[in-house]
Amino acid sequence: MMDDYEEEIRADSPRRIERKPLIDSRRNPQDRLYFVFLIFAFLGLASLLPWNFFITAKKYFDYKLRNTSLPSNVSYDDPDSETQDQVTFESYLSIVSNGFNMLFSFITVLIVRTVSVKTRIISSSVFILAVFIATTVLVKMNTDSWQDSFLVLTLVTAALMSGAQSVLTSSVLGLSAIFPPIYSQSAMNGQAAGGTFSAVVSILTHWTGGDAITSAFIYFLIAIVATVLAIVAYIALHFLNFAKHHMDIQAKDIQNVHTEYSGLGDQHKSRSSFYWSIFKKIWLYCLSLTIVFLVTLSIFPSVCSLVKAQDDSNKIWDEYFVLIVCFLLFNIGDFLGRLFTFVCKFPGNHRPVFLLVLTILRIGFIPLLMLCNAQPRYHLPVIFDQDFYPIIFILTMGLSNGYLGTLCMSFGPIHAGENEAEVAGIMLAIAMTLGLALGSFLSILMVKLI
Repeated sequence: MMDDYEEEIRADSPRRIERKPLIDSRRNPQDRLYFVFLIFAFLGLASLLPWNFFITAKKYFDYKLRNTSLPSNVSYDDPDSETQDQVTFESYLSIVSNGFNMLFSFITVLIVRTVSVKTRIISSSVFILAVFIATTVLVKMNTDSWQDSFLVLTLVTAALMSGAQSVLTSSVLGLSAIFPPIYSQSAMNGQAAGGTFSAVVSILTHWTGGDAITSAFIYFLIAIVATVLAIVAYIALHFLNFAKHHMDIQAKDIQNVHTEYSGLGDQHKSRSSFYWSIFKKIWLYCLSLTIVFLVTLSIFPSVCSLVKAQDDSNKIWDEYFVLIVCFLLFNIGDFLGRLFTFVCKFPGNHRPVFLLVLTILRIGFIPLLMLCNAQPRYHLPVIFDQDFYPIIFILTMGLSNGYLGTLCMSFGPIHAGENEAEVAGIMLAIAMTLGLALGSFLSILMVKLI
C-alpha cells in the first residue's frame, strides 16, 4: 500500500519514486528546514540572474555605443540619432549568446559522465564571476575612443558567459533531477524569481533617476554578489546529510552504468546507446519544453516590448508601461505559474501527449500579441486596442510558460531510471535552450510581420 511519503510511478523505464521534501526519517535523512530545497531555489536564481542583468542593461550599452558627436540637447538613445552599432547590438548579442548556449549545452551532456557535476558548477560559476568583474571594470572606463573594440570585447565576453551559463544551468537542473521531482521545481522557480528580481531592480533604478552607467554598475555588482553566494550555497550542499545521501546514490549508480556499458565493447556505441535509451523515454517532454520556450521567446520581449500604452495622456503610465506590463508582469506570471506546480500537476506525468497538446495551444499567444498596439507597425491592423488586452495576454503567457515548462522539467526525469536522472535533466535543459534559441531567431520575423 502507498504510504504518506511516496508515490510509485510506473513507466516503461525502471520505477522512480516521487517524494516530498521531508523524507521518512526511518529510512532516509530529512531535508531539515528545507535547506536543500532553498539552496536549489537560490542556485536556479543565480544561474540566470547574471544574464538577466546583462540584457537588462540595454541603456548602458546604448550609451557606450552612442554617437559621441551629438550636441548636449540630443539624447544618445534618440531613435533619429542612433548609430549602426546601437541598432545591431541586440541582434549580434542574440546570435552569439544563443549559439554558444546551444554549443555548450551539447558539450555538457557529452561530458556529464567524465567531468563531475562539482567541477562543472564550480568552474562555470568562477568563470562567470571573472567575466562580470571585468565587465564591471569596463563600466567605469571611458571607452568613447575605442567603441568598435568595446563592441567586439562585449560580444566575446557575452559569448563566453553564455557558454559558462549554459554549463551552470544544465548542471544545476541535472543535479536537481537526481533528487525528488520537487527539487527540480524549486530550481525552476528560482530561475523565474531571478527574472522578477531583475525586472524590479530595473524599475527601481529608472524610478530613482539613475543614469545608464550607475544602473549598469548596480546590476553587475548584484550579479557578482549572487554568483559568490551561489558558490557558497553549492558547497554547503556537501555538508547536508540529505543532499549527501542522494549524491552518494547517484555516484554509485554512475559506477554501475560504467560497469554495465563497458562490457559492450565499443565505447562510442555504448555511450550512444546510453543516451539514446534515455532520450526515448523523455522525448515527448523534451519536445513540449522546446515548444513552450520557442513560443514565448518568439514574441517576448521582442514584440511585447513594442506594445505601447493606448492612453498616452498619462505620462507616468506611458513611461512605465513597457517596464511594468512587458517585463515585470511576465516575470511575475512566470514565477506564479512555476509556484502553482507545487499544488497542481495537471495533466499528470502519465499523460505526456496531453501536455504536448497544451504547449501547442500556446501558439495562439503569437497572433494575439501581434495584434495589440505594438509600434511601429506596417502590415497588421491593431485589433486589441485597449491596454487591458496586453496585460491579460502577457500575464497569461507568463503563467502558462512557468507552469507547463516546470511540469515538463519535473516529469521528464521520473520516466528515466535512477542512474539516468542527471542526464535526463541535462537533456531537458538542452531542449529548453533549443526553444530559447529558435524563439529568439523567430522573433526577428515576428517583428517584421507587424
